Amino acid sequence: MFASIDIGVTPVKIRSMILAVLAMLLAGSQGNQALGESPPRVVLQAGTLEGNQFGPSTKYAAFLGIQYAAPPVGNLRWRPPQPSGSWQGVRQATRYGPACPQLPSPWLPEMLGRKQMRTDEACLYLNVWTPDLDRHAKLPVMVWIHGGGNVEGSQEWPPLGPTLATHGVVVVTINYRLGVLGFLSHPALTEESLHHASGNYGLLDQMAALRWVQQNIEQFGGDPQRVTVFGASSGALGICDLMASPLANGLFQRAIMQSGVCVDSLAPLLAGAEASGVRIAEDLGLGNGIDALAKLRAIPADELVRKAADEKDVDFNPVVDGWVFHQQPALIFSQGDQATVPVIVGSNADEVSIFDSPLVGGSSYRPKSVDEYRQWLSREFHSHADAVFAAYPVRTDAQVPTAFRAMDTDYQFGFGATLLAHEMSASGQRAYLYTFTNVGAGQFAALGAFHSEESMFLSKRYWTSWVNSPGDARLSNTIIDYWVQFAKAGKPSSPGLPQWPAYRPSEPMSQELGSHVGQMPIPRRAKQGIFEELLKPQLQRIKK
Repeated sequence: MFASIDIGVTPVKIRSMILAVLAMLLAGSQGNQALGESPPRVVLQAGTLEGNQFGPSTKYAAFLGIQYAAPPVGNLRWRPPQPSGSWQGVRQATRYGPACPQLPSPWLPEMLGRKQMRTDEACLYLNVWTPDLDRHAKLPVMVWIHGGGNVEGSQEWPPLGPTLATHGVVVVTINYRLGVLGFLSHPALTEESLHHASGNYGLLDQMAALRWVQQNIEQFGGDPQRVTVFGASSGALGICDLMASPLANGLFQRAIMQSGVCVDSLAPLLAGAEASGVRIAEDLGLGNGIDALAKLRAIPADELVRKAADEKDVDFNPVVDGWVFHQQPALIFSQGDQATVPVIVGSNADEVSIFDSPLVGGSSYRPKSVDEYRQWLSREFHSHADAVFAAYPVRTDAQVPTAFRAMDTDYQFGFGATLLAHEMSASGQRAYLYTFTNVGAGQFAALGAFHSEESMFLSKRYWTSWVNSPGDARLSNTIIDYWVQFAKAGKPSSPGLPQWPAYRPSEPMSQELGSHVGQMPIPRRAKQGIFEELLKPQLQRIKK
């Protein structure tokens, strides 16, 4: 009961005023979490997790920093991921786990507005965003594998979960081991392995995360039989590799590859990768025996990453090891033996323009004259340099930058995306090919449709220098709808979207994603034929 105060206001009015003030205070303090409402929890076989609410209703829940495998430290460094243990009580899942060890990325200030990731060798974490925690919801699941050249990146880059989950899917993002810690091969590692293999630890991490999804995602409202893996750049390359590995059979039912495939070149063989590992050990002042391996495992992770970065001619990528891969992924696809799942695959019209841009500290070499262009082609293509020059010719120095951008974009990205769509279709599987053509404004205009640009539209998180254009929101919504519809039904189609037919070898077309959305001829398709001609004899040799 409220007391009466003789100021010309009735007790009823005082009560109403107090309640209104309390309501205002509560609204300002609760954010997305209703006052007095318990944080969302999920009970897994390993233990109970407590997360946060997000999004437009209290049904939306996020669980961050979930450990999906044991910390790969100490004696577990350079071993396949091991199961994580169980726990008692309630474990907080409200903060991202650290990224895997890596050098500071010059891309980060633009992409996430920060200079450096928080890193730790104990980094095998994933995150889940769900619009419905009911285990009977059976929502489609989208698992993001980040890019970064297999040497950088993390589960939070780009921030896809909060955006995509509001469209009716469960979103998972993962970390996996990078660089020297994720892809080192060495004779001593091969010798101690039960499978007589080394390297590919980052790829094995991806499989472990997908197995975790199979075992646990139902508790988050997800359907383990409708899992879509999607990723960009090296993340897309990893997805292509997963499709080629028998170890990943049954872990996903659809795949989206943005600017990265495994069919346009040959992966390193184990012996060559081991030789690179020996050289790294020797450059660190170690030998190549078992004692060297113990010493390598004792080196602090950050120091090892810095030392490995000095090895300029060593690439940390998946290798054909006889276990994860029995043969070349490119050969597996050419024979139609890859995973039988529908795919979206594509590339951007001007992929390589960003790699020499000061916006991201780009330093990639670019020829400026006809002579320099020919020299570059000679170093890269050797006896086939003249054939590539004939496909992408120049007459004057002024024409070199444009020709080189087109050639290198096709060589590294466009050709492979088209080839994968062709090979999937030839083996009776659905493939949906796209070309992203959107050109930004301001300082981005000169870059055209550059590598990783489409991920901004997928996440609705634009780079710090991005200049918003009137069509950005429309294109973003279109791409999100295509991706989500594909995750739901295996086809990027719904009544409100422009039609996107599956790729047909008899009439090869691509879906343009830009100011125009619809079918278009594949850019420079005839020119890309030279790269297919270079690949064919390589595949023929390894078939024998």
